[in-house]
Amino acid sequence: MTRIADRPSDKTVAVLTLVDLATGAKREILRAGWIDQLRRIPGSEAWSALIDRGEGVQLYRVEPDGRVAPIIIHPATVRFGEVDGWLLPGFAHSPLGIGVKAYSWSPDGLWLFYILLDAIRPERGVQHDEEIAEQRGMRRPRGQATASLYVRAADGSIQLVAKRPRSDLRSIFSKGDVNWSATGFEYVLMDAEEGGRQRKRTMAWSFAEKRSREIGSTVQVASWMLPGPRGGRLTAEGVGGSREIVETDQNGKRYSYGHFPFSIGHGAGFGGFRTADGRRAIVNARTIEDPRYGIAVIEAKGLRTIWGKASLIQCDFTPTLRNGACIAEGQSRPPSIVTIDVDAGKVEQVASVSDQHDEIAPLEVTPRTWTNRYGHKATGYVIWPRHYVTGRRYPAIVITHGYDADQRFAVQENQWEYPAQVLAERGYVVLLINIPSSRFNKDLHDADRAWATERGLMPPEEMRKLLWLTGVASFETAIQELAAAGVIDRERVGIAGYSRGSQLVNVAMTQSKIFRAASSGDGAYLEPVYEPDMPESYRAVFGGSPFDPKFLPNYLALSPSLRTGEACGAILQQVAAPHAGAIDFYRALRAAGVPTQLSLFPGEDDSSDETHIFHIPSNRMAAMQENLAWFDYWLKGERDPLSPSASRYAEWDRMRDAIPARCRADERTGA
Repeated sequence: MTRIADRPSDKTVAVLTLVDLATGAKREILRAGWIDQLRRIPGSEAWSALIDRGEGVQLYRVEPDGRVAPIIIHPATVRFGEVDGWLLPGFAHSPLGIGVKAYSWSPDGLWLFYILLDAIRPERGVQHDEEIAEQRGMRRPRGQATASLYVRAADGSIQLVAKRPRSDLRSIFSKGDVNWSATGFEYVLMDAEEGGRQRKRTMAWSFAEKRSREIGSTVQVASWMLPGPRGGRLTAEGVGGSREIVETDQNGKRYSYGHFPFSIGHGAGFGGFRTADGRRAIVNARTIEDPRYGIAVIEAKGLRTIWGKASLIQCDFTPTLRNGACIAEGQSRPPSIVTIDVDAGKVEQVASVSDQHDEIAPLEVTPRTWTNRYGHKATGYVIWPRHYVTGRRYPAIVITHGYDADQRFAVQENQWEYPAQVLAERGYVVLLINIPSSRFNKDLHDADRAWATERGLMPPEEMRKLLWLTGVASFETAIQELAAAGVIDRERVGIAGYSRGSQLVNVAMTQSKIFRAASSGDGAYLEPVYEPDMPESYRAVFGGSPFDPKFLPNYLALSPSLRTGEACGAILQQVAAPHAGAIDFYRALRAAGVPTQLSLFPGEDDSSDETHIFHIPSNRMAAMQENLAWFDYWLKGERDPLSPSASRYAEWDRMRDAIPARCRADERTGA
């Protein structure tokens, strides 16, 4: 299944394609507004998927010959996406009506777990206290709904497992992540507690008793189960250049398969599989350095791996786990379909996913690891300009998001609307850089844990350093090394980042003097305005409220809008909605005389907003073109009269001419 931009309709559409693994022949069998959770039906040649065919997202069966038939149809009355009456925001899709939210087949295909959503008409009347407070800053009226969890037996009988309120975000967001066993299945619920904290409860449903019981409770963020050959849960443990792969059974007994230079269980991979007889399990693996994805085959006799020339993701296997198929892709390799011979450990390409990208000669991409001044390692890639000339110094752009820079092709979560390959074609050295990973350092692991659990487990100054400043230090190290090697011009360096990367960009531009221009995508966390909306999260980072004199210095040390007097580089913000934090940062930059622009990209109509990852093709194109024009202007002094941003050049000239004296006098020799 692929998602493509349909330019005539200005929509992103999902396309389901059938590929003959023997010949590589491809045939499109379905095109729809939305296709998700495409899964093989155990014991069948057919597949199932959540599809919107005009009556909301429902569960369908897809036959090998392309026939599509309904499995579960539920009136779609709940809306996902930034739209009037929305229940929860969308991620990268147009507003959707949801009937069936998630599902899962038992390994034998006899049982079906699924979740239905039902809208609740809110009561009209006078509201009080938190009913009003939770609407702070809200642009779209929030809907209400319940989630109903069901299980259907082989005989067609259906039983209600649980009915959950909207506050159970685990159920509302679920993709059918349950653990099946011979006697039932396990699932997780989330309960809202006093003070806004969430408590997770692990429940076990019994086929025989037709009811659930609680088997665990935690407020920690826990990974879901990867099945091991001994029937336990597989984990990768440890910090550093290798991981111990461990299986823990239901009684807590541990079995080690040894230490390996990879971790397991990543969302970009494919989860885990186990044969019915328990003789073999397969999980996805991700290398620690030069991050790429492969396959870990685990049997009673030990563990072995299968790697391709690029990353192996989105895999599926036959029930015996002897053969499979995956998507193979890399930074310079467009996606293709490959077959896997598990016994022989062989990977063979079958068909291309995108023929048009295969026609483009790949750019040179070099994996790199940098160690910053704190001693933290960061991984990433250098994308070289086509026809690179040794000895010539090039302008450079850092692109960051978090930990997504790996051997995958044009991943939206990493590159967002920063077209890395196009920037390289235009003569930039592009650096895709991950922030230092907690997989290498225990102190980073502890900081991630403190932030995730929203607990003040370490001082704010340590959180500041370990979650943000060490990332900025890694960017500086990468630039300094390439500048020292004569590759890049230190006076023409930019940075771009979306979401988590936006935080890093805003911090970098107000903490470092190394960047001349920046593009910050749809993010404004760390701004004081959001503390009332997420007090626990901000308490973990800043220690408390910005209105408390005791904690205000922590905000002054990190919040970008409070540090604009330290900024000089030109800063573009691109947003999907008028976020208060982004507006505060923009106004503070303008007041400080820092060149800045704030660009809002519209939704499909007046009742909706664009999504966090843009789903409207014209917005994606416009944002990319704006980024190209912005960096060309500020880093290379170039203007394109045909650019959609050409009308902004006069304003950019005015901002350039009005740069504060402190920035003109700044020698800009580094941080």
